[in-house]
Amino acid sequence: MSTRLALIAGLLWSVFALAEPADYRFSRPVEWSGEGDAEMLAAPLDSLIYADTRQGFPDLRIVDQAGTETPYLLEKAVETRTETTRLACKSEVVSLQKRGEEGIELFLRLDRDAPAADGLTVFTPLSNYEYRMQVFGSDDGKNWLLLVKDAAIFDYSRYMAIGNRDIPLPTNRYRQFKVVIEEAIQTHEAEVMELNRHLREGKEIDRGERLEVQKVPLHIDRIELWRNQSEVLPQAEKKFQYPVAGFKIVEDAKNHWTVIEVNTHQEPLTGFALQTSTANFTRPVSVQIAVPQGIETRMREIGNATVQALHFREFQREENVIAFPEQRQESYRIVIRNEDNPPLEITGIMGLGNGYRLVFLPTAGKTYRVHYGSQQAVHPNYDTSSIRELLRRGYQAREVGLGVASTAELAQSWDLAKLLNSRSFLIAMVTLMVLVLAWSLVRAGKRIGQFPQE
Repeated sequence: MSTRLALIAGLLWSVFALAEPADYRFSRPVEWSGEGDAEMLAAPLDSLIYADTRQGFPDLRIVDQAGTETPYLLEKAVETRTETTRLACKSEVVSLQKRGEEGIELFLRLDRDAPAADGLTVFTPLSNYEYRMQVFGSDDGKNWLLLVKDAAIFDYSRYMAIGNRDIPLPTNRYRQFKVVIEEAIQTHEAEVMELNRHLREGKEIDRGERLEVQKVPLHIDRIELWRNQSEVLPQAEKKFQYPVAGFKIVEDAKNHWTVIEVNTHQEPLTGFALQTSTANFTRPVSVQIAVPQGIETRMREIGNATVQALHFREFQREENVIAFPEQRQESYRIVIRNEDNPPLEITGIMGLGNGYRLVFLPTAGKTYRVHYGSQQAVHPNYDTSSIRELLRRGYQAREVGLGVASTAELAQSWDLAKLLNSRSFLIAMVTLMVLVLAWSLVRAGKRIGQFPQE
């Protein structure tokens, strides 16, 4: 019996020893000399750390050379931003004159106290149009200087939801403007064709088709001059670009979808930017993630947008970002709904998202390392009041880098719950049971052999 117990104990000890993981799998040095005046440091996290830390970052630690933990404040990277707002300039249309057979000239004047104009917008109720314009500036209404040689306003809603009514102006101080449209009347073919049939004794002897041509003049409700006003906003979340780990494109011909499976390094993403060589398009797009529900996994939509591109003459526009609330997933799915249009030629995908950093107060003469990658660690409860007070008073933390990652040399521990659910534990227990059963059968066989034979 003692031999059997010794065998079982030895096997269990082997399993525990094999299953015993390091608390923190990785360690990186903080690139700080430990010398100089008192300062506050900030160590930005990167994709290497994001890839090997858990949701919520409970497994981040800063320790000194003696292994003592140092309190830190985990905060999002922020920056000040400049936002440009468009404000109307008070102005009036002075007159309108005909120019040749189909052209017009409009004269505008800024009010005396109005600031200089940075552009103008043409408001019209028309759809499906394109008009070319020139814009001149003048101080006295007699001598005119060309500001914009060939600008276009257009509406392509017949083909896609794209249009433009704005004409930016170069920097100027002019108070009067002249807008010249050489062809203010456009010719359009009617969408309905007239069909004429001639019959004789119930039989068709002739058929004619007539397509009506319509002349549509440009109707302008008003022209509004405007200026750009820049304003420095309070600190906002700083956005970073994160290259994805990889992506795979699958065309779903049945649903007319393009499905892109994207792999990342678990960065804190807030969107994807599609890179495509297709010149002109508009497509509804959504981003999905896998969500376990019992024994099944379902896809949940976390964001959607309409991506589009228009490259026509001097007009260039691209809107290629699909935004969503911050996520740290290893994989995402992007679904592009093509309808009956050809699939987009996707050339790349860029992740967009937030950044985090560890802010702490170092002690002169000490060196520090950042440890991460533990499956058992829980959120530390540090006193960060000093750090918060310094940040509130406007003190800036100096950013420092992190060195090359290595395996952390920390005390080892084991997680019983994880051990009991591990594959190695299951194999070891099955092996142990087989050995014990075999040993029992051998013992039983020997005993049967000792019984007297009749």
